[in-house]
Amino acid sequence: MKIWKSLMAIAAVALASPAVAQDYPEMTLRYSSNIPEVVNTSKIDLFFSAEIEKRSGGKIKIQHFWANTMGGEAEIVDLTGSGAVDLALIVTGNQVSRLPFAAVTNSLPRTFADGPKLVTLTRDLFENNATIQAEFAAANLHPILYRYLPDYRVYCSSPMRTVADFQNKKIRSYGAYVPVMFEALGAVPVNIPPTDMIQAMSTGALDCTYMFNSSALQFKVDQVAKYATDISFGVINAHTLFVSADKWNAWPESVRTLFNEVARDAEAYGNALIAEDEAKALDAIVAAGMEVVPFEEQDALTAAIPDMLEVWVAKMGESGKDAEAQEIAEYIKANR
Repeated sequence: MKIWKSLMAIAAVALASPAVAQDYPEMTLRYSSNIPEVVNTSKIDLFFSAEIEKRSGGKIKIQHFWANTMGGEAEIVDLTGSGAVDLALIVTGNQVSRLPFAAVTNSLPRTFADGPKLVTLTRDLFENNATIQAEFAAANLHPILYRYLPDYRVYCSSPMRTVADFQNKKIRSYGAYVPVMFEALGAVPVNIPPTDMIQAMSTGALDCTYMFNSSALQFKVDQVAKYATDISFGVINAHTLFVSADKWNAWPESVRTLFNEVARDAEAYGNALIAEDEAKALDAIVAAGMEVVPFEEQDALTAAIPDMLEVWVAKMGESGKDAEAQEIAEYIKANR
């Protein structure tokens, strides 16, 4: 119902758009995604491309390439910035060496609780903060579309009831800061992409994976992990859609306006989709055979995990960027 209402509102906006098909050049763009098409949030990308084509009168077409088939994490920033890839989803938390400030809303666990609010916060930072804009300029990137991922949890081969149960557990991780959280709990973080986590669990290279309920079945987590928990490690900004800044600036104003309008509609669609899917997901993973184990030491867990925003500020301070980091941290505290 929420998604239907969002689509009706989006349709009204589209009908009111002043642009007409003849305003647009003929374009075919390649869109790189880091996740498989079967993951629920890929519907946001398909919605975006379908609306671009429809509202341009079929003049702008987008071809999707899923699961890093156009380039992995190591090269996607350069492929996008150079224009070799037209549009790409980039996980800023996996690009800390290149985008340490832009990574903040994607990187930090136990920091954000409201997904739609985080989408707005991330857009504000990416489009208005001078430090983050300088990072994008250096990489020749322009952000277009934002989304969030819902409450992260752990799914394990054995029950997780207490803080002690985290001791020496090998847990799928990513980026620079999720490992800090798991190490504080006594676990052993293992940084691998989500596409590799099922194989790693099936071979014993992982004891737990780090994911959220509405993607557990799409990634087939239920086949390797029989125990979920009710622990929430918070929401994060997900992969952001980027285009090269040179390409963006070369597009006619009508194209840039269209992309911005569709991106805002796709964000509204995505917010509704993610909330609705997550609301249904708990029953789905239980029906698939997972047991949701109540965590018995929530207060002890909170006490064991450091303030991840302060950890980030301190890390930025090691490279002499504490003033910029503190400014961003204060903005986050006031707006999260």
